[in-house]
Amino acid sequence: MPRFSRLGNYFREIISELKKVVWPTRAETRRLTLMVLAISGTVGLILGAIDLGFTHIVNLFW
Repeated sequence: MPRFSRLGNYFREIISELKKVVWPTRAETRRLTLMVLAISGTVGLILGAIDLGFTHIVNLFW
């Protein structure tokens, strides 16, 4: 029975901590999501360009 008591206490503590969280607003979530997508797309394009460049270099000497 002590195991169930500890488990119940664990979940009560989780709920208590989640009540302290300051959740982002809808506008903040949208803005940050767009930033992540833009940065990911930019990094993808840069890495794709580097890969394409290396492919051409390798094909010149292969």
